[in-house]
Amino acid sequence: MTAEVFVSGFGVFSAFGFGPDALLAGAFAGTPAFRPVTRFDVSHCRADRAATWQEADAYFLDGRHDVGTVEVAADCGRQALDMAGWRDPAELPLVLATKVRAPSLEPESAAGTTARVADRLGLGTPRRTFVNACCAATNALIHGAQLVRTGVAGAVLAGGAFLVDRQAFGLFDAAQALADDGRLRPFDQDRKGVLLGDGAAMMLLESGESLRARGAEPLARLAGWAMTDDAFHVAKPHVEGAGVAAAVTGALRRGGIGPDRLTYVNAHATGTPFNDAAEAAGLHAALGDHTETVSVSGTKSTTGHALEASGALESVISLLAIRSSVLPPTAGLDRPDTRHPLRHVTAPERGDVPYALSLNSSVGGVNAAILLAAA
Repeated sequence: MTAEVFVSGFGVFSAFGFGPDALLAGAFAGTPAFRPVTRFDVSHCRADRAATWQEADAYFLDGRHDVGTVEVAADCGRQALDMAGWRDPAELPLVLATKVRAPSLEPESAAGTTARVADRLGLGTPRRTFVNACCAATNALIHGAQLVRTGVAGAVLAGGAFLVDRQAFGLFDAAQALADDGRLRPFDQDRKGVLLGDGAAMMLLESGESLRARGAEPLARLAGWAMTDDAFHVAKPHVEGAGVAAAVTGALRRGGIGPDRLTYVNAHATGTPFNDAAEAAGLHAALGDHTETVSVSGTKSTTGHALEASGALESVISLLAIRSSVLPPTAGLDRPDTRHPLRHVTAPERGDVPYALSLNSSVGGVNAAILLAAA
C-alpha cells in the first residue's frame, strides 16, 4: 500500500530575499532581479549580470562561499520546519540538491555540504545528495516523495541550494550561453540566452498518516511526478521535446488527471533558442488541444536560473500560485515565438489553480516534472 504525499511546510530564498513574501513581491509582480555582478570579477566576460542577493556577496569576498550555500539551505530548512510545526528534526531524512564542486577550488564534496546542512538542522538519516545540474532539485523532491510514498519515511526534508559563483558563471559565459543584453526572455523571438540567479528552497514532504498523527494541515499535495531522458544529444534537447512530453504525461498520469484539468505550467524556460523551442514542442505533444487553455510562464525571467536549486525554487513558486490564486508572469516577453505557440502569462493573473506543474530539463536530455495539487 502506498501513501499520498503532502507538502506541510516550505522555505524559500532567491535574489529577492528570504521567505514567500519576498518572492510574491518580486517574481509574482514580474520584476526581474538582475543586477551587475560584484561578488567576483566579470570584466573579462561577455555578460555581466545575474540575479544575486547582495548580502551573500560577503561569503565570496572572504573566500567561504561554500558557507553561504549551507547557510541559505539551512535557513530554508528552518522555515519549512517552523511552517509545518515539526518538533523533532532528528526523525527527518534530508535529500539535498547542490553543485559538484571543483576540487582545486573547494575541497568539500557535495555530500559534505548535505552533511553540514543536516548537522546544522539536527536532522537524521539517510542524507542523500543530487548533483545532476538543472534537474537536481526536482529529482531530490521526487526521491523524497518516493521515500514517503513507499513508507520508508513518514516525512522527508527535500530541496536544493545554489549561489552564483565564479565557476558556474565562467562556464556559462565561455559557452556563450549567457544573455549579453542583461535580459532573460523565455519564449521571445529575440531571446539571447540565460542568466544565473541565487536560489534555494526546501519542502517538508509528509504522509497523510503523519499529518493526522500530529494534527497538522497540508499546504498542497504532491500529486504526481516523472523523470525521463530522451538520450538525444549530450547538450541539445530533443528537437520535438520528446523527453519533455514524456515527463509531463507521466506526471499527469501518476496524478490521475488529464491535460484538461491542468491549470498552470512553470516551464524550465531558460531563454535559450534550443531549450525554449523544444520545451514548447514537448508541451504541445503532451497537452494536445488543451495547450491553448493551460497557462505557462517562465519565472527564471525574474529569479534567474538557480541551476541545481531551480526545480525546488520553481516548485515553491508553483505551490504559491496554488495558494495565492495568482499566476506569476514571464518578464520581457515582447514578441512570443510563433512556433508551437503557448498561452503565456505576461502579467500577474488571478484565478483558481487546482493543479500546477513544475517542469525542468538538463543536459543529456534529462527531464523532470512535479505535479502539485490544492490540498
